[in-house]
Amino acid sequence: MPIADFASSAIIDQLTHVLNALSAEDRKKEINKTKAVYAFEVANAGGKKHYFVVDLKQAGKVTDGATEAKAAQGQPKPDISIAISDDIFVKISEGKTTAASEFMSGKVKIKGNMMLGMKLEPILKRFKSLAETLPPPPSPVAATAAAASTSEGPKQDIVVKGYNGSLVIAQILKAFGSDDAKREAALKKTNAIFQIDLNGPEGIKSWVLNLKPGASATDIVMSGTAAQNKKAAGATLILNDADFVDLASGKLTGQSAFMGGKLKSKGNIMLALKLESVLKAVKGPVAKL
Repeated sequence: MPIADFASSAIIDQLTHVLNALSAEDRKKEINKTKAVYAFEVANAGGKKHYFVVDLKQAGKVTDGATEAKAAQGQPKPDISIAISDDIFVKISEGKTTAASEFMSGKVKIKGNMMLGMKLEPILKRFKSLAETLPPPPSPVAATAAAASTSEGPKQDIVVKGYNGSLVIAQILKAFGSDDAKREAALKKTNAIFQIDLNGPEGIKSWVLNLKPGASATDIVMSGTAAQNKKAAGATLILNDADFVDLASGKLTGQSAFMGGKLKSKGNIMLALKLESVLKAVKGPVAKL
């Protein structure tokens, strides 16, 4: 969102929009092109400062704050810190000057890896080109309306008391979340997004399994519905919590559950067979809550 009196905040918004709009795989490609964390201290004409941290090394995200500490919260340690005026930042993004020339004139101060400062113009140019291929970000009013239309209340934690199937889902996260190679191999075989609706003591609770290539350790398992997580599920599987545990343990097959009316599906029912193979890959004793 634009920050009053800081024209350069539009540049940061553009970076944020592109990173959020990219698929996990494309975001990873952009990260691999840069492999650095940039911290910016931007001062406007009135002397007011605002801080931004752009992570193009790990998660691929942007944070900002009125203080350096607030902007850096939850981000990796910066490889380069750039103190720059608001107007010069804009000029660099427009190609009217370079970070190198402004540094040599003393108008830009750099701490850390100096060579990364020379990459600033190409990065901004690349993200500007990417932004031109994407639909514009929604206005704050539209974003609020969209959130209201898809929200079904606050999301629950991954593990939910009384839903033993949530422990199975947590096993999937544990098995794939820490092993990039194992995760990517499984995702290539599955290549699907599932919404799991489990009927338990408090009614239906939902989870999303993002089992498409390029999914990261942070978005392979998500609580809530596909709509809440801005995903399109290829199949939604609806079953009792206990039956899902039996499906995971091998006591029940997807085919027998479907034929016996224990499993209902919206979307591609054949994807249930793919999910079975994922459950077998992480199969282990399931505790009870």
